[in-house]
Amino acid sequence: MSQGSGANGWPGDHVELSWVQGTSSNVYSVYMRYRELEPSFTQQPESISGAEMVGGGNNFAAQAARICAQEEKPQHVSVLLGANDVCNRPRSSSPDATETLYSLDTWRNALRAGLDQLAACLPAGSKVHVLSFPRVDFLYNAGRAKGFWCSTIVWPTAGICRIVTAETQASRRAQIGARINEYNEATRAEVSLYDSNANGQNPRGVHFLSDWQGSIEEGHSNSSVGTYVFRAADINGTDCFHPSVLGQRRLACATWATNPDGAGVVSECFQ
Repeated sequence: MSQGSGANGWPGDHVELSWVQGTSSNVYSVYMRYRELEPSFTQQPESISGAEMVGGGNNFAAQAARICAQEEKPQHVSVLLGANDVCNRPRSSSPDATETLYSLDTWRNALRAGLDQLAACLPAGSKVHVLSFPRVDFLYNAGRAKGFWCSTIVWPTAGICRIVTAETQASRRAQIGARINEYNEATRAEVSLYDSNANGQNPRGVHFLSDWQGSIEEGHSNSSVGTYVFRAADINGTDCFHPSVLGQRRLACATWATNPDGAGVVSECFQ
């Protein structure tokens, strides 16, 4: 998502259409909004398509290390990881659809590995905005609404997030969604600990915050990135999964609404 993958309907990354680093007025990214506040604002993105919070060589800890290695340390960091942690796992053959997903302890440890580094290297007073990630189980419905080719041709051929796109039982997709809620809730709890320095890991006073307010099931629809139910127009027609230009614009708006330097009402971004 952060690389604008397929946003304009063509395969591959299109970073100019990214919610966070994009330069297109059609998206009006977080970067562009910062530029309006401060014309000299610069960015140095470290995101990589396919990255996870937990696994792989570009996980959160690896990206945080690259941020800390930058010659000029940033005063603001946006973090959006998690969808690949779900989509890269194989489908479960047991009654528990979440059996193959990372445990909450594994998730927390991976999150802490990145937050520890940022807390230690960023300038005092810097801000780290950790975003919740979308319910990929709901993208199943968005893709089917997009067109018959999504579920019958694109997803099987390209192997797009088969843990949910190949799952025909709504109850099993809901199990995946419940685990995503748990990941997002665990993220908010950890971020709160770091922000208050209750765990003693933030002596420099870096400001950590999350956009997560609670799950859809708890009545928090459209209150964060993780509680927006993507619709057909919000996903591209190439892989029928990643955000379209409209979807990227909505993500940018919602992110800015909960950004400590931004303003807005999250729910209005998703209308």
